[in-house]
Amino acid sequence: MSKEQSTIIKGVAILMMLWYHLFGISDLETICTPLIYIHGKALVAHIANACYPVSFFLILSGYGLTYIYLNKLLTIKRQYKRLLKLYIHYWVVLFIFVSIGHYINPAVYPNDLLHFVANIIGIRCTYNGETWFLLPYAVITLCSYWIIKYIFLNNKKQIIITLSIYAIVFLLFRHLGNNLPDHPILETLLIQPVYWVQLSFYFSLGILLYRLLENEPKQFKNAPAKVYFIVLCLIFMIKSQFKITLADGLYAFVFIFCFLHLRINHHITSILHRLGHRSMPMWMTHTFYSVYLFPDFIYGFKYPILVFVVLVFVSYLTAIPIMCISKKIINFIKL
Repeated sequence: MSKEQSTIIKGVAILMMLWYHLFGISDLETICTPLIYIHGKALVAHIANACYPVSFFLILSGYGLTYIYLNKLLTIKRQYKRLLKLYIHYWVVLFIFVSIGHYINPAVYPNDLLHFVANIIGIRCTYNGETWFLLPYAVITLCSYWIIKYIFLNNKKQIIITLSIYAIVFLLFRHLGNNLPDHPILETLLIQPVYWVQLSFYFSLGILLYRLLENEPKQFKNAPAKVYFIVLCLIFMIKSQFKITLADGLYAFVFIFCFLHLRINHHITSILHRLGHRSMPMWMTHTFYSVYLFPDFIYGFKYPILVFVVLVFVSYLTAIPIMCISKKIINFIKL
């Protein structure tokens, strides 16, 4: 998988993310007007079940950092700089939207000092809940050298055991975490480790994807593109009917593998590449529009396809100045 292909898949993933957050909600019919229903449930809500995006981004991260590791470029210093760049984008977004939010909802933006500091670090995401995986992603990235080394040195049996432990711990701690009081200290002590386990599982699948693509069997390489298209459609339809959290990583793994073997029109790949290039600030900003600050504007377009297009458009436009400002800061401090 090339860097360009990775960016294109990020474009797919960010579209999934926006769709999921718009239509994967329980009170959908009260805020927009779906036109098609299947078994009494809106089609857009079924599709949202197949659009959980976090696993896609982590698998791509695991794949990319594995490439860096094998080229002997994966160091703690390099990862610190990479994470600081990520956090600079995040802080620019917070500065802009918390400032706006202060006039719309001053009780939440910025709230008290504890909430402000917790959001700056990423321990708590009360300003924008959809940035919850920022801090656990940072932790996993700093540990990526050892995770990748472990996955590459061990045999298939040991890897399967490791992934099974991930799944068991994730299910156990997720259940406990969902029954915790809403408290920042308990969030740090228990819920954050749940996120670490979950994202480590997805990250490890990215390492396995690298191994698979580097040593891809001939029967996979020679299979017609239409076979992969059919498989991709089948898993998408199955996932749209069953919302099973534990299956998200495996679904994303197969989806990405099949997608890489498709032949896609260059106009479409160009659009997806542009979206993928700006996927990070789009992730950090879109729910400020659709959930926290301007939901009446976004859902005011009534019909799901219009609501979706408008959110993609405003998120993409917002991402442009955010990336420009962040780049100037990064250059100024010589990262």
